Amino acid sequence: MTSYDRVMSIFTGDIPDLRPVVPQIFGVTARLNGYRVYQYVTDGKVLANSQIRTRKELGYDILYVFADLLVEAEAAGCKLHYNEDAYPHLLAPVLQDLDSLKELPLPLPEIDGRMPVLLEAARLLREHVGNECIIAACVVGPITLASHLIGIERFLYKLIDEPEKVKGLLDYTEKVVEVYGSELIRAGAHCLIVFDPVSSPDVIPSSYFLQLESERLKRLYKHFSLLGLPISWISIAGPTQRIIPYYKESGINLATIDYEVPISEALSLSNGIVINGNLKPYDFVSDNPADIEEKTEACIREAEGKGSFIIGTGCEIPLEARPDNIMALVRVSRGLQ
Repeated sequence: MTSYDRVMSIFTGDIPDLRPVVPQIFGVTARLNGYRVYQYVTDGKVLANSQIRTRKELGYDILYVFADLLVEAEAAGCKLHYNEDAYPHLLAPVLQDLDSLKELPLPLPEIDGRMPVLLEAARLLREHVGNECIIAACVVGPITLASHLIGIERFLYKLIDEPEKVKGLLDYTEKVVEVYGSELIRAGAHCLIVFDPVSSPDVIPSSYFLQLESERLKRLYKHFSLLGLPISWISIAGPTQRIIPYYKESGINLATIDYEVPISEALSLSNGIVINGNLKPYDFVSDNPADIEEKTEACIREAEGKGSFIIGTGCEIPLEARPDNIMALVRVSRGLQ
């Protein structure tokens, strides 16, 4: 059974030959292969090579087209600061007020910012693995992208002071995600993960997810499914118990759950969608392989018999992670059938 088939078996109800293992492993692959993070986030060849070599070495079941959470924002005009061996951070938003949104053009994925870098990475990964392994490309959700374009503090105030104008901004960001995501699919991605950290109840009240994000996600996932995607994947960190029950009606069929939400609770709230998680990412830096093995076993046993589950991490494995800890996750997962 290929890695692609192994992961898809969780959705089709087939019995996999081995337990699929799907950690979120992005920039650490650069460090494990002798690259600087700056090279990884700006060079599609480096990104693809890092992903391919690390998966071959460690043996998990997925490849990612992901640089950082600011690709779309930069393409729309935001200013970033780049670091040699860390992810870039937002230096200046492109919007100072919501009235200037009408002057902001939609980014063109083939030419703007680093979108072409990620499209190149998707093409290279698809050329290398074909359909042997799922290639998951990553986009940011409309709420998170909106917060990047105008700045998170200003965005939170605008949610209260100018809600109708915020909806206009979200119309724009939804379109950006649709256009960019569509090009990632055409370039070779098998599925898209929508990362939406600002939708977390840690950041905004859960009611905003229902009022402003749920229908937008539903439209996006429907659009992407019409382009052939079988998986509609969301990743929101934090205590998401209040919004998990609404994932299915938002068009989601796979959700990554953070360590703050017990797997058994997530499965009980999931309405039958597949849950992925929820090992604590920093444990892959601070723990040793025996610790990771113990925590992996506990996570798998907690999920047993409670619903559809794919073992992984609740968020990105940090850049400083130990490779033997990642190998421990794969090793014990494969052994627990």
